[in-house]
Amino acid sequence: MFARAIGPFRWVALSGNVEDIRKIDEYILEFFHDNDIAVNWIQLANQYVPVEGLPARIGWFGHGDRTKLALAVNEMVRSGELSGPVAFSRDHLDAGAMAHPNIMTENMKDGSDAIADWPLLNAMLNCSSMADLVAIHSGGGGYSGYMTSAGVTVVADGTEDAALRLKTTLDNDTGLGVLRYADAGYEESLDEVQQKGIRRIDTEERVH
Repeated sequence: MFARAIGPFRWVALSGNVEDIRKIDEYILEFFHDNDIAVNWIQLANQYVPVEGLPARIGWFGHGDRTKLALAVNEMVRSGELSGPVAFSRDHLDAGAMAHPNIMTENMKDGSDAIADWPLLNAMLNCSSMADLVAIHSGGGGYSGYMTSAGVTVVADGTEDAALRLKTTLDNDTGLGVLRYADAGYEESLDEVQQKGIRRIDTEERVH
């Protein structure tokens, strides 16, 4: 799943209103009905997961789908369907955001198990993509001294500026994850590149 940049993706209702999360749940059940993993989890979470602190939800989404959901939520904020802004983030354990020799990146095909370049590149890319918050972690949760990871948060506040930041950051964040695994030789990633049209822009294209 990480080879296709599918991983834990979070959204937090900054309004504190649990109904905002319910409305996003309803959107997912309607417009992501073909995502069995997400739909099954949303249904179970609605029934069994209590709210602690700010209302939040998490689901496994990949390249393109994270952006689709975030932009839809941004529009829901703009229209007043939601009562306040929503923050989007994802786990440190994500396709382009973590290097750890014992989990996730263990036994990488190209032998880059403990090479920490990718999380640092991920953080710099998310900074240049206009994310609201970018963090670089060195351990934590019992992993101190063993791993490097990068975190990112973007806020959907209903503005056009937020829509631009959401699309740029989330597309680049997951796109880099796919390319990381493609670079390591994973067939699933190469297939994802073709399916989603992920490509590099060469110098000539940038000039024109």
